[in-house]
Amino acid sequence: MFLLGTFIMYGQNYTLENFETDSIPTRKNLWKANSSKDNWIIDKINDSIKIKKNDYNYFKGDSLPFDRKEVAKKLNGQYSIRAVKKVEDGYIIGLNNGEFGGGLWFLSANGKSSYEIMKYRRVHQIFEFNAKLYVIEGLAHMGFSNGNLLELDKEESWQVSKTYELPAAPSFIVKEKDNILIVTSEYLMSFNKYEKLVEVLKAPFNWGLLFPSSAVIIDNDIYIAMRKGILKISNFKYIPNYEWFVKNN
Repeated sequence: MFLLGTFIMYGQNYTLENFETDSIPTRKNLWKANSSKDNWIIDKINDSIKIKKNDYNYFKGDSLPFDRKEVAKKLNGQYSIRAVKKVEDGYIIGLNNGEFGGGLWFLSANGKSSYEIMKYRRVHQIFEFNAKLYVIEGLAHMGFSNGNLLELDKEESWQVSKTYELPAAPSFIVKEKDNILIVTSEYLMSFNKYEKLVEVLKAPFNWGLLFPSSAVIIDNDIYIAMRKGILKISNFKYIPNYEWFVKNN
């Protein structure tokens, strides 16, 4: 059985009390942070922040109850599954092999048939919002960064019905009341129930180089986990203030 699931947090739990403030990564020390062995993921449990180390070996979404090799055969021999969403008639599967390609596929509920919805798309996440199905996809590589938010629907087969261009490659989404936030390599974007995509803020540094992994929202503040540290953006929708936290010794 091949099981995929929402990312799993391994190892010891930390809180922000185990971290200390440091200067925001600048051009001078950003590459030093990029080489750090500390990769973090963050979660909110009972309104408390929990932080753990992240080995980046996680998938987002639902489980596939099939053998990994058998699934790959149905996906043109591709193993780079990054996201799975169970739908009524089967599974939507997102592939992401970075600069080497990706794709968006449908796999039947019994695992016996499949078809490709879109080629070459580096899928990061598949999710439901406002009773619709969406995909974020894109690539950041060698100074190049672009991506899209895709809306899916089904007529005779699953297809992309709408495309919303993102200003940079996406990493993940955070659901917030009546909208979602999309963390990209350079921006924090908002997409609301009226299908309006707007920029919330531009990153205070090139956080794409630190591979943002996850985020939580508490009141008017957002905490974004990435390599080396946790970025807290207070009052992020209006007058943002930035604090950078790194693990203390």
